[in-house]
Amino acid sequence: MRPQPTALRVMRGNPGKRALNAREPHPGPLPEECPDVLTDKAARAEWARLVPHLIAIGMVTLADRAVLVGYCAAWAQWLRLYENEDVDKAHKAFSHLVRAAVELGLTPSSRSKVHATPPRKGSSWADVL
Repeated sequence: MRPQPTALRVMRGNPGKRALNAREPHPGPLPEECPDVLTDKAARAEWARLVPHLIAIGMVTLADRAVLVGYCAAWAQWLRLYENEDVDKAHKAFSHLVRAAVELGLTPSSRSKVHATPPRKGSSWADVL
């Protein structure tokens, strides 16, 4: 079983009674703008459709950017193969898409295991001062 985020373990009452990670990193917010590396029109459209919602509910951070880019690129690849009726390649591309989706908590079963933390309002400097 994969390690769980500390916040999720606390929410569940720390059932394993293992020591909690007091120094777990908390990556900064993910910018909503689509990265330039996504040049495919379908990949950019998927970013625009999905990422604002994930940011709003606190499911992604800056640390998730590479997985999101990979997910959007896999979506575009699958869509292109599916539209061209290249079934074997589309099936393989879909397996890559689903793996990225699971990492991001985008499937029904993986989403049930996610503890989303909505982004903080206001300046991050308020915590420092």
